[in-house]
Amino acid sequence: MNITQIEEALSIPETSLRCQRVLDEVQPVLRQLMDEFKNKYASVAMELLDYHVHTYEVTLRTTMHDARNPKYAESKQNSDIGKKAFVELMDKSHFQSEYSALMLSLNGSDRKLKIILSSNFYPFWEAVRTQRNVDEFRKILDSLSDHVCIYASDKEEVLINKADLIPYIQQCSNEKRRPWIYFGTLIDFDEIPQTNELIDVIWDTWNQLEPIRQFISHEAASHALSLTILEQFNLHQEDIAISLYGKEYIVKFDPVSQIKSNKFRQKYGIYDKGQLVTDGMLENYTREPNEVIGIYVNGYGHIFHNIRNLHGNGLVQWTITKSFKFHGKDQSKSMNKDYQSKSLEELLNHGIQFDGTSFIVGTWDNEKLQFIEPIAKVKSRLIMAAAIFADCTGMITLPKEHPDQLLLPDHDGIGGEETEIEDIFQHDFNLAAILSNVRESPFTYPDAVMRDFHLNLTSLEDKHFVILNGISGTGKTRLCLLYANAVYGKAHDALNPYLRVIPVRPDWTDSTSLFGYYSALEKRYVRTPFLNAVLQAIQEGKPMFIVLDEMNLARVEYYLSDYLSAIESRQPIRLHTESHITDVPQELQIPHNLYVIGTINVDETTYSISDKVLDRAFVMTLSDVDLEQFWNAAESKYKVALQEEWKMLQALHVKLSRYELHFGYRTMNEMLRKLYANAELDSDIRMEKKEAVDRVIAEKVLPKIRGDERIDALLTNLIDWTAALFGDGSESLYHLLRMKGELDRYGATQFWR
Repeated sequence: MNITQIEEALSIPETSLRCQRVLDEVQPVLRQLMDEFKNKYASVAMELLDYHVHTYEVTLRTTMHDARNPKYAESKQNSDIGKKAFVELMDKSHFQSEYSALMLSLNGSDRKLKIILSSNFYPFWEAVRTQRNVDEFRKILDSLSDHVCIYASDKEEVLINKADLIPYIQQCSNEKRRPWIYFGTLIDFDEIPQTNELIDVIWDTWNQLEPIRQFISHEAASHALSLTILEQFNLHQEDIAISLYGKEYIVKFDPVSQIKSNKFRQKYGIYDKGQLVTDGMLENYTREPNEVIGIYVNGYGHIFHNIRNLHGNGLVQWTITKSFKFHGKDQSKSMNKDYQSKSLEELLNHGIQFDGTSFIVGTWDNEKLQFIEPIAKVKSRLIMAAAIFADCTGMITLPKEHPDQLLLPDHDGIGGEETEIEDIFQHDFNLAAILSNVRESPFTYPDAVMRDFHLNLTSLEDKHFVILNGISGTGKTRLCLLYANAVYGKAHDALNPYLRVIPVRPDWTDSTSLFGYYSALEKRYVRTPFLNAVLQAIQEGKPMFIVLDEMNLARVEYYLSDYLSAIESRQPIRLHTESHITDVPQELQIPHNLYVIGTINVDETTYSISDKVLDRAFVMTLSDVDLEQFWNAAESKYKVALQEEWKMLQALHVKLSRYELHFGYRTMNEMLRKLYANAELDSDIRMEKKEAVDRVIAEKVLPKIRGDERIDALLTNLIDWTAALFGDGSESLYHLLRMKGELDRYGATQFWR
């Protein structure tokens, strides 16, 4: 070994040239040295032939090319890559748990040849996790030769004494440092012996490292077994069925995603006929310091279990003992005991078996490396248990009963007398079924509009907020009623206990308008229709639709602020702090089955909506009016009696549409009803067809026309049209001429004087 030539190559300042020289002159020396070591001692240590050879060469080659690329050259000028070289033997026999059995390294920075075993921090972190582990690890260290040097990546210049290693590891654990730790022989460049003697030094070091190598190997095997168990959870993505409090649900899983190097996550949702009831996730911690699976519900972890508890011989039963620890609250010990008693009772009610005080999840076969039950069954028990724990502690509320009859509140949604309805409302968010239901109604909504509304309401499973904008009378509120009934498979005019239309009042200035307030004078909580609907949604778990009608009559960002914050953060809303109030919870979590739709009109009586609100909602504009479909769906009596009148109104609608001043379905429907009522009068007292149309236009259409010079052409067109159709005595013509004169004189006009 020409150490002078090696040191010269390792110390070249220019990165590209240094990497090239190390590749050509240093790495081959280490490879040859490792090969000669293996050839000489493989007959004694046969495992040497099974190890995978890993070198620094790929990194050196990549850095060399990058340093020659003008795009990366500057960033590579001060690189340390190439100031060392190494070859190591890797044990890859364990599932995803390889480790270094031996490394030969030439380091130009400290001028040392290193014959070492290196490991990341995790095996040693596990070694100090419990006192039993510490005692076992101390025995390993005691058996280690005193000639073995120990150092860590964060203090490479300082050797660690054997007796100080455990305290050092414990300190790193407490300080959340994760240094690599090295064991072996360090030889100064000036003291490197001849090749034959050096190979014997490597062999001596190999034997001295046997206790720590066995420790690392055993840890790799344990880690691999845990990863094998976790892999079965990760590979499973099929839907599973579970039953909670007598209701059947479907659990849907997302693909597993890697969050950190040692953390994997699989999100899931618990659904009731397409409605998300609650969500959660299974998290795999592959090194913390051991391997842990965590089950979350609604953002909170409810089960954490060390996978190594399943290691052993043959069959090992997976049991979990659940304890509750809510600190910082009055009577917390009593609360924890109550939660535990209640949750264990519910687990038993759900058919989950127990072994003493621990509930049974499944049985792992350490020989066949699989659960004796289907993995879907194991996952279902974990998710069911976590959901029950979340429900028992009040973090979620799962429906508990299946009433044969539902109580339908009075129409104002506030309370009062209640009427029993016999049929049970079952929801289904199948879009094809919803469209079919809507088509059977007498209302005109294109499939494209219904599909868009459906997607806006349901695509975000944890947030359902849609704003409907458009001219008055286009059926914004009716669309909400129609969709809600279609979800429940009901006719368009059915009374739906899961639908609330709440008119917004101009005096709504804060969130108490929605969520109510505690009255200190009356010593009670004053509830609102909105709060009642939310509480019903939580209690029954079915989709609840709330329509905030004319929502911008008040400042939306004022009265809706708590709701917007809650759906964005998934944090509960604080309602009150009174312990004697039992009908309203102190904190309210907005449930996933709450669907809020706001309707807005924009005129001088309304407020604009801030970006804070718009950012959290889908905004749909319903201004298109399909009169042809409307007429096709109209009652036959209108079609027979009002053919002529219909054509006149249709022509007017076309003219107004070009200026976005057209009228909606409500206006058209009411005009037709008046015209039909007129047609039903005796011939001697009813108006002529044109006179009736003239008057209904003056009464229902013209009052909403206003504007500046941009509508000048429209007024001229309407004047010509009404004069030709109705004659000089037309009431509509009179108003239009007056409005045109005001526009010419003042630059703006409106129907009202």
